[in-house]
Amino acid sequence: MVPFYLCIAGLIYLFEYVLLVLFESYEYFPGVFRDDYFNNILGANISNGFIVPSVTVFISVYNLGFWWIILIIIGFVGIEELFMYLGVYHHNWWKTVYTSGGLLLIFFLGKYIWRLIRYHSNQFTLRVAVLYFVNVVTQGTFMFYLVAIFHLFLFQVSWFDDPSRGHIAFVTLYFFIDSVFYSLMVVSKIKWFYQALFIIGLTCVNVLLQQIGILKVSGNWVIALITFLQLGELFLLINLRNLLFNNMLTR
Repeated sequence: MVPFYLCIAGLIYLFEYVLLVLFESYEYFPGVFRDDYFNNILGANISNGFIVPSVTVFISVYNLGFWWIILIIIGFVGIEELFMYLGVYHHNWWKTVYTSGGLLLIFFLGKYIWRLIRYHSNQFTLRVAVLYFVNVVTQGTFMFYLVAIFHLFLFQVSWFDDPSRGHIAFVTLYFFIDSVFYSLMVVSKIKWFYQALFIIGLTCVNVLLQQIGILKVSGNWVIALITFLQLGELFLLINLRNLLFNNMLTR
């Protein structure tokens, strides 16, 4: 269930990148951080990175039927309306009916993915896809809190007026790209030498981004910290791959 939960969260991240970051469909106002945009991302992260994936796991594992799913969606819609009433959430061009349709899609898609993981986890493409989204969500979530809380680094691009929005847009795209290599490398079980070369390559990319002024760091040691975290991500994916593989062997 762990890879499944993270896979669903990562899949939702893909939708959120388009809807929330690029097209500003709605906004959250939790008031935790001084930066308004980071507050927005925090609200979305709690809702779509923790709550919705958790409910999707519950629905899929217990194989809840259509009317149970409709009842759960009604509950989500009620909470959304309450949040708007309390002023902690606001629609720009988004509508509540879109939330209902999106939840219906992700819940049924989750049930389908769960069946694939249970009965077809030996498929190469499935493992790559699952670990791809796992890498997106784990990197994205951890790096977000690292920046939002400790302000250790920031990617500065001129894509938007708000520099924080530009950071989120760039770093998420970064994770979408490097996750392709992470997942292919881990599923293919390539030798440690090539894994080391991959991490060194990511470090070189980070140094290059710093040199050209896109990556701003609070100290040169931050580059080493990012490299250490990217190495840790590699070991995390290897362990999650083993979870999928052991699941196949023990059925």
